This record gives sequence, structure tokens and C-alpha cells, in this order.
Amino acid sequence: METMLDRLKKYFENTSNEQVMKDWKQTEKYDEIDSPSIETFIRESKLLIEVGKLEETLPPENFINNFENPNFSSDFFLPKI
Repeated sequence: METMLDRLKKYFENTSNEQVMKDWKQTEKYDEIDSPSIETFIRESKLLIEVGKLEETLPPENFINNFENPNFSSDFFLPKI
């Protein structure tokens, strides 16, 4: 199975600059979406990894594994108020 990075490399190797710019232009509609920055995403992801490490050291009654709950949604995805 190809990784996302492998597919991205292939895309740039096999796609003309003109087509890349055309494809990029089609993403402009997403520029106005009010969403967390990549820095926020990385910081929150690191925190989730650290919480996952805590699971091994905490007694089960002190840790609720919401990652297996399909209704769970991370704080990261909460809208700004």
C-alpha cells in the first residue's frame, strides 16, 4: 500500500506545473473555512499521544477510553464560540 507521501511524490513527478497550479486554485474555496491551524493540530495530536501513554500507568477506573467510542469527538474539533 502506498503512503500518502509516496502518492504526493508521484503526483508532483507526473503532473505539469500548469496542472498543479490549476488544482491548487480549486482549493481556494477552503481558504475561508474557520478551522484550527496546522500548529494547533500538531499540538493537539501530541497531547493525544501523551494521553495514550498514560493509559498504561493509570488504573482502569481512572481512564475512560473514548477512542473506541464512535460518538467521541476530540476537543480539537469543537467549534469556536
